[in-house]
Amino acid sequence: MSTKINVTYKKQEYTLEYSRQAVKQMEDQGFVLDQLGDKPMTMIPLLVYGAFIKNNRGIKRSLVDEIYDNIVDKVGNDGADGFIQTLVEMYAETVTTLTDNAAADEGNAATWKVTKG
Repeated sequence: MSTKINVTYKKQEYTLEYSRQAVKQMEDQGFVLDQLGDKPMTMIPLLVYGAFIKNNRGIKRSLVDEIYDNIVDKVGNDGADGFIQTLVEMYAETVTTLTDNAAADEGNAATWKVTKG
């Protein structure tokens, strides 16, 4: 099961989570996780917007930016993960599904073998 964040802003609730398609869209727009610290003005907005894609189709970037501007605990405190760190973990969780052996349905698993001729 994937991690989700529920955000309430101006009495409207938004469910944030990533899908493979959302991650691909983020990467197509230039998101690179390793550049988060070097290019925060570019990467953080992409990370945040990407979390809205799956469940909030058509949401305007300006609204996402406004919501993010008003998010509390962006970096966390007292040892608790902040909003950004939680998004990073959710992103990584989604990327892991590409290589996770446990993700295959055992009853419907595709098997493979090497044949050398």
